[in-house]
Amino acid sequence: MRGLALVALSLLGTVAAAQERADTLRASVVSSVSGSLLTPQRITSERLGTVTGVSEAIRRFTGVQVRDYGGVGGLKTVNVRSLGSEHTAVFVDGVQVSHAQNMQVDLGRLNLDGLSSISLFSGQKTSPLQSAKEYSSASSLYLESASPVFSRGRTDNLKASLGAGSFMTIAPGLSWEHLFKSGASFRISGDAVSSKGKYRFHVRDYRQFPDGTVAGYDTTMTRTNCDLASIRAEALLFSPRSGDASWTLRAYFYGSGRGLPGPVYKKAGEYPLSLDRQTDRDAFIQGRYYRSLGDIWSVAGRAKLSFNHLEYTDFPEFLPEGSPARYNYLDHSAYLSASAMARISGAFSLNLAQDVQYDYLDADHRDFAFPGRFSSWSSLSARAGAGSVEASATLLYLGVWDTFLTARSRSGAYRDALMPSLVVRWEAAEHLSFNGLAKRSYRMPTFNDLYYTTVGTKTLDPEDALQFGLGVEWDLVHSGSSDMDVKVDVYRNRLKNKIIAVPTSNQFRWSMYNLGVVEILGVDLSADYSIKMNRGECGAIVKYTFQQAKDRSDRDALTWGGQIPYIPVHSGSVNAFGVFSGWRADVTLFATGERFTTSANLPAYRLSPWTTLDAAVSKNLSLRGKDLTLKLCLNNLLNERYEIVDNYPMPGFNCHIAVLVSRR
Repeated sequence: MRGLALVALSLLGTVAAAQERADTLRASVVSSVSGSLLTPQRITSERLGTVTGVSEAIRRFTGVQVRDYGGVGGLKTVNVRSLGSEHTAVFVDGVQVSHAQNMQVDLGRLNLDGLSSISLFSGQKTSPLQSAKEYSSASSLYLESASPVFSRGRTDNLKASLGAGSFMTIAPGLSWEHLFKSGASFRISGDAVSSKGKYRFHVRDYRQFPDGTVAGYDTTMTRTNCDLASIRAEALLFSPRSGDASWTLRAYFYGSGRGLPGPVYKKAGEYPLSLDRQTDRDAFIQGRYYRSLGDIWSVAGRAKLSFNHLEYTDFPEFLPEGSPARYNYLDHSAYLSASAMARISGAFSLNLAQDVQYDYLDADHRDFAFPGRFSSWSSLSARAGAGSVEASATLLYLGVWDTFLTARSRSGAYRDALMPSLVVRWEAAEHLSFNGLAKRSYRMPTFNDLYYTTVGTKTLDPEDALQFGLGVEWDLVHSGSSDMDVKVDVYRNRLKNKIIAVPTSNQFRWSMYNLGVVEILGVDLSADYSIKMNRGECGAIVKYTFQQAKDRSDRDALTWGGQIPYIPVHSGSVNAFGVFSGWRADVTLFATGERFTTSANLPAYRLSPWTTLDAAVSKNLSLRGKDLTLKLCLNNLLNERYEIVDNYPMPGFNCHIAVLVSRR
């Protein structure tokens, strides 16, 4: 506390008279991403209707690589600015999704139903009353639920959906919303997915012999063991819209069984195909609470209790008659957060937050470490402005205590880190602003990294990241009928002891190692133009990312100066859309340059560039007092044969059609 007091005094001493930004408690209640100095990349509900999953939506952001292992049930993770997927925290309604077992959140398990927006902060979010954990991650992805809206005189909304598509996929869904007399409301929803997952892919294998001759083949095979059966159910309770307090409660369950197809590589004269299986049972209950205590003080609280069960069945690759090995893991997690904001004056505010979390990982096999982890985050943030300049300075202290079982007794290890950050925003003109970022992030290895018997190593060091960035936002055109926004971000990151995760025989088995030093230089560019007409709107969105992510670990090694695994130097997308008389059409081109599977950028480790073209068409109708939406998504129209992850071929052309019927 003495240290925090000294920090507070030093921050107070640097603050001049200022003008308060128009952020209120009510704004932060409506959305946990409101009021931040750094503007996030955001996709609203209208554009979310043109994609079939969260991972597809995030692909439209700059500075992002979505790692996809193929198929309906393949693992899908997000990597922002080459810092790794574990450095990107995923939040649903202001509470983090990930847990200590595995910080690589599978985006394929997240559902678009009921979302109002998806926002990505590449750096530091500085919203009022945010939790201490929200300051700790290098990037943050926020999924915000839409509050129920009821027509005049109605107290119930019903919505049913049915989707079908390639790979023999079928996905029904149902939701019910109800408005209480008190003004509170709830939403109960559920959906299921069933898919065989099989798809054709291309295999090309040529080898040169010592005598100079070349032999091999070029053929097409079928991807098997890609099936998925999942069910999701959740209930949300929303507080009344009036009053000084606001809260939400969420109960969630997800269950799935899937095949883990493994990589396609030649071994011992054949292509062994994995028969391994994975079953997941995830459940949690979470809530958040905001309250205004007058003109000066506001408080917020968050809590979460979760259970995650994973069963992995390992079938011998070359001995089909052998008995499979089964591994069961159960992660228990409890999280509690309290934060307070004081508006000292119209120019200055302080945010104080304290978060604690306990995780314990259990397993059913011998010689397991049975790890437990107690984590504490303490943050003090000051926000002030002077004229057209506004700044937010934060000091975050992280303490982590791990306990684990050794051969003789239970041992423990403690690590801590101090993570400062500074965000500055300058409104240079009415439609022109500049921003700057300096931040340190510190990430502990996960339980998966350290303790999984078939995966882990206990010699991994924590990751230590330094982030620096400059950005400009310019509203070039702002007439009544047309609008054009341009955003440019230049950033430099330095990552020490980067943990690299490479899949081995399947998506459950991984090889983990530390990469000494990685230096990242990047530029993100986006331009968004739209024009409104009498009966509709059309426009285009262009995104481009340049990233040099160099391995600077060992000057004498072959890997020195090489681009780190799976990071393209050039990538981008172009989206064109039109909305007319209830119709909406989108065409999106994605392009990714060459990548390498190791930091030794040799031709043998090169992954070819790829380009895909997607299209979506939807139509909204009113039929007998009901709203009807028809949607058709066509993915990979060019039938591109490509791999995002080495030896994990992606599907060719595939499609998805959905019908949504709602009564409001």
